[in-house]
Amino acid sequence: MAPSHPFTRIPTSDEEIQAHEHVSHGDIVDGLLSKVGFGTFHRRLLIMCGFGWLADNMWLQAVAIVLPRVQEHFDISDQWIGTVSSSLFTGMMLGAVFWGPYSDKYGRKIPFTMTLSITTVFGLLSGFAFSFWSLCLLLFFLGIGVGGNMPTDGALYLEFLPKKYHYLLTFMSVFFSFGAVIASILGYIILPYTSCPEPTAEDPHPTCDLSVQNRGWRIMLISTAVITFCMFLVRSLWLKLPETPKYLMTHDRRKETLIVLQDIARVNGQHVEITSMDIPSEDRNEHIAFDTVESESAADVSSLKALLSPYWRKTMILTWCIWIFTSVAYTMFNVFLPKYLETLGFEGEAPPSRKDVYWDYMVYSIAGVPGSVIASYMIETRLGRKGTMAGSAFGSSVGLLLFSIISSRITMLLSSSAVSFLATLLYAVIYGYTPEVFDTTLRGTAVGTASGLSRVAGIITPIACGFLFSVSPGLPLYVAIAGFAVVGVCVVLLPYETRGRKQLKAKISRTASSSRSTMPSPSH
Repeated sequence: MAPSHPFTRIPTSDEEIQAHEHVSHGDIVDGLLSKVGFGTFHRRLLIMCGFGWLADNMWLQAVAIVLPRVQEHFDISDQWIGTVSSSLFTGMMLGAVFWGPYSDKYGRKIPFTMTLSITTVFGLLSGFAFSFWSLCLLLFFLGIGVGGNMPTDGALYLEFLPKKYHYLLTFMSVFFSFGAVIASILGYIILPYTSCPEPTAEDPHPTCDLSVQNRGWRIMLISTAVITFCMFLVRSLWLKLPETPKYLMTHDRRKETLIVLQDIARVNGQHVEITSMDIPSEDRNEHIAFDTVESESAADVSSLKALLSPYWRKTMILTWCIWIFTSVAYTMFNVFLPKYLETLGFEGEAPPSRKDVYWDYMVYSIAGVPGSVIASYMIETRLGRKGTMAGSAFGSSVGLLLFSIISSRITMLLSSSAVSFLATLLYAVIYGYTPEVFDTTLRGTAVGTASGLSRVAGIITPIACGFLFSVSPGLPLYVAIAGFAVVGVCVVLLPYETRGRKQLKAKISRTASSSRSTMPSPSH
């Protein structure tokens, strides 16, 4: 017989425990971050973390832009000039592989400070390199610093953000675009006037005093290092950065978590009451389950092994492929473009001067800026993260195909600008999707390994580009076209869409439960 009164029965203590079984540390902190809200702290942190992404692409583009001048300075053949970019990528790979897992184990705060300081020191030294190989070595050490920004800065910002504002991680990639713009502006201002004289019909082989007339590439590297140092100062002085509350909570540092949340509310100028009652006590937390992978970590399973467990294997492998082939395609085109533009000529048009080349490259870089902004909108539409990534990857492939059949400078600018826009849009979503899809305890390792593998691709690609270019100037283009197409296919095969995080967690939990039911109990 149904009860005659409308009141809800008070749950027993066992039922309360059961109700909390599927609450993770991440869920608890997400709720508290939503309570704290978004404010001054998060706006400042957006800029500070964005500086890391800006530095990453600024150095990549700066090195790509100065390659022809370095080649001329040290008399390096086309086959080997890509070693400069490969040295930088090698350092970036080691930096990503080191700083990502380091931040998972020891926190995000130290990498956040160290990456730009290392970059500044070796950036300044690279401007005074006395030989080709010394330049490669200095850029290798520079890469160890700047390579840590991608895996740590995105994870750090995400772990301070209320869920409602997670789209800002994708928006943050606008700084990545600004990095390319700053490098191209420096190239346009510095290099045409501080490089060896250009060949002309009257003097096809002009003489050049390398120490005096070809110092532009040195000035550009030093200028880039000075900008990096300014960003380091802002990071160090503008905001006293605490450790992320999710990292602290995951490592059972509840009192510190409480203090950090209270400090964030204070910086935001909000009066929010957060007490120890909002964070579960030790005895209550015994009944609070970690996320699927956190349970694996509790069983002393390494982060990398957990990423390759049945719960994450498909997602991780496809994510690695996406980062690798995007790096191959994007790097192939970027390393190839400045050199290609200098050799480009169209029927009925005068050969481009260096100033024309650097102007075209600047237009190409600026065209990418709207991609990051539009991406932050598109990912919240029905397209979601996956649809946006797939569309931009296939679109980039088509844009490069059009670039390969250009017949005038205008069509070259339009097609290359379209590629810049779509490739930047793709990178924006990749950088946001990867830390979003993985749990807190694996986030740094997942992004670090993906970033590291993309750097491995970046090591090989510039040298391969040099060899391909010496065989046929169009070959690097066809490799880039195929690379973006492969990325699009991998995105389509991804199992999870992170738009609607709660639904994603439920799907992962069902997958985990299903996998556990078919797995034998571990023996100890």
